[in-house]
Amino acid sequence: MENSNTVSIPLPKGIILMKGTTEQPKEQVTTYQSMIGSLIYLVTSTRPDLVYTISFLAQFSSCPTEEHIKAAKHIFRYVNGTRNLGLFYPYTTTNAINVYVDADFARCHDTRRSTSGYIVLFNNCCISWLSKKQASVAKSTTEAEFVAMSYGTRHIRWLLKGLADLRLHVPIVMHADNTGANFLAVNPQINVRTKHIAVDYFITREALEDNLFVLLKVESVNNLADICTKVLAQPAHQRMVGLLGCR
Repeated sequence: MENSNTVSIPLPKGIILMKGTTEQPKEQVTTYQSMIGSLIYLVTSTRPDLVYTISFLAQFSSCPTEEHIKAAKHIFRYVNGTRNLGLFYPYTTTNAINVYVDADFARCHDTRRSTSGYIVLFNNCCISWLSKKQASVAKSTTEAEFVAMSYGTRHIRWLLKGLADLRLHVPIVMHADNTGANFLAVNPQINVRTKHIAVDYFITREALEDNLFVLLKVESVNNLADICTKVLAQPAHQRMVGLLGCR
């Protein structure tokens, strides 16, 4: 793909892919898995702009179709045009951590499970990112967002341990764009709409009570974790890439 025509976004906006219904040729499966494996290495190291795309396509590794391989080649065309893109960490004298969390409700067309994601900025520089399909089916957007917040909270606890070893005290702010999930995180009330949510997802409320971080509402258009949960249109994608500190 090194001589392929380049594209401006990892996947076409509105793309819908589903699991293969028949067993595919072994050679095709091996090729697809090799393609996704190399892209996983890339996204793990320096490319948060690919985090959702690769997580999404990796779900089809056991039975890929021609459509999946076509989508993977589309990503390589994007990588070909952005091969010099990388994370930039400028010098700064301030210390602050901002965690953006988001979820896309019922994104998976095969299981109807939602996708969670978070972006962690240290002094406005991206240091950690995640895109992951949730373990169970969320009944509402609020529940999906609340589960995403729990993923971000777990990562914050891990960060705090590292900061403690370095004897650093850094203020941490979590940004979420769902009003219902934000209310659920700070309000001890449990009603018929929320009592079915697994108890382990309430670690966000516990962390807030312990003053580990501050929870703030952010407008959806400014939520950096959007790039971890869905395919964005070209203007939004390029804007997010810049905000992540990719240069």
